[in-house]
Amino acid sequence: MITAIAILGPTASGKSRLAIDLARRSGGEILSIDSRQAYRRLDIGTAKPSAEDRRAIPHHLIDILDLQEKNNAELFANMAHKAAREVASHGRLPIFVGGSGLYFRAITRGFFNIKLDPVERTAFAQSLGGVPDGLLFRRLETVDPESARRIHRNDRHRITRALEVYSLTGTPLSTHMRNQRHDPQRQEVRFVTLGLDIPRAELHRNIHERARMMFERGWVEETKKLLADGADPDWPGMKTLGYPEVIALIEGKSTFAATVTRVVELTRQYAKRQITWFKKETDVTWLRGDARGILESAFTLVCTSTGTDGNGGNGG
Repeated sequence: MITAIAILGPTASGKSRLAIDLARRSGGEILSIDSRQAYRRLDIGTAKPSAEDRRAIPHHLIDILDLQEKNNAELFANMAHKAAREVASHGRLPIFVGGSGLYFRAITRGFFNIKLDPVERTAFAQSLGGVPDGLLFRRLETVDPESARRIHRNDRHRITRALEVYSLTGTPLSTHMRNQRHDPQRQEVRFVTLGLDIPRAELHRNIHERARMMFERGWVEETKKLLADGADPDWPGMKTLGYPEVIALIEGKSTFAATVTRVVELTRQYAKRQITWFKKETDVTWLRGDARGILESAFTLVCTSTGTDGNGGNGG
């Protein structure tokens, strides 16, 4: 069994700094859970670790995709587990860090993906036309009570999905998901998860300051170079938060001040969604991201969880 540390939290909460400090202290290597740092050449706008930090501490799952490639949570999760096994095989501690909630869930619980016949799906959807939400929910309570307990009775989309899976496979959605969680690959890794909780006002200040620094470091120039080299604004990588706004600035469709304001606004909205997502995760030890001694607290938890002095020694 491999023990891995995961550090979660919203953007600009200090996750990367804590991960690097903890890796230095514990003999660890960092595995990114950032769907956008996975793209090559998006360096400034995704706040990738500096070249100095990456030389000091090995980083994995960064710069693995070209800009025209579409990222995939299931594929990413498989690569993450392979990387974790490789890190642990060298006696090092895998330290996952990032803010992509869906990717973290795919890594830890498996990515639920069941193939259903498109024709059958269409026919089933048509059969539910006009059926009241309340009646659909009562059906779900009958055929899949476990899913009914976690799905809100007014969430027609998720209710319909659960009923569809049961109708077309004969097996409740909850059973499919339970089987997915029992994937042997995911049972190889035990996650000790830390969450960074930072006061909202300070988080907003951090977001504003980081946006300012990104522009000072040459975010506009980085984007101009991508466009000059043939990058298409419609490529998946170029849709990364902030890049469309910087492109609009380059094209003269926005002012510099308006662009900075918009990037800060979008980042704050994204951070709010991240907080909402991570607060629903279970088995997370929450630490004050602005607290003194946070490294000591995290290091103590690593030692307790791994049964070591914190200096590597992971086993398989």
